[in-house]
Amino acid sequence: MNHTFEFSARIATFASALSLTVFVVACGHDSPIGPPTPSGATVLGGPPMTSAPPPPPGWKPQPVVPTSQQQAQDTILGYLKKTLQALPPGTTLNASGFGGATNTPPCKDQVNGTPSIALTTVGQLKLPSGTDVGALIATTADIWKSWGWYVMERDGFRKPNQFGYAADGYSLQIFIAAHEGHGPTLAATSPCFPANLPSDRSPFPTILGP
Repeated sequence: MNHTFEFSARIATFASALSLTVFVVACGHDSPIGPPTPSGATVLGGPPMTSAPPPPPGWKPQPVVPTSQQQAQDTILGYLKKTLQALPPGTTLNASGFGGATNTPPCKDQVNGTPSIALTTVGQLKLPSGTDVGALIATTADIWKSWGWYVMERDGFRKPNQFGYAADGYSLQIFIAAHEGHGPTLAATSPCFPANLPSDRSPFPTILGP
């Protein structure tokens, strides 16, 4: 079955002056093979999002549907840690200002209405003093490209940003913070999976290092 995801994102202000991106994920069957293609969604206070460009030649996604929430979490953690390992030493991901490290928003199966969900996480990168944030976001894109991922900057989100899509259906997103002096936001999303899968998971780390 072919899958595509649609993301709606909005920005809310916390007492800590951090921002929280809420992702709503939808799964479809009759959409073209490729990365997420947003339609009509907007960021609060920002311009409308435009549709994603077509995937590059030879892009052959093969979504790996998780068999449990723990498996989805382990895969997300693996991608996040692999990213952190390639960033400047001392870089960490802190989810303490985002009201919980993970969420399981509903997906919509457009074929038969079978309930499904996805696992998401979002946090703020804590960077070594003096780090050029724009250069770091560009470096992150290069890291994901080196894995064979489809990576692009998207309209409708704070820029600079980069969205990376893996052939297995997982995705990572990084975009600049809403306020100066804060590290960029780094988020991850799993493929959609049945809501009745085992939901027991180990605690997701609030602060994640390489």
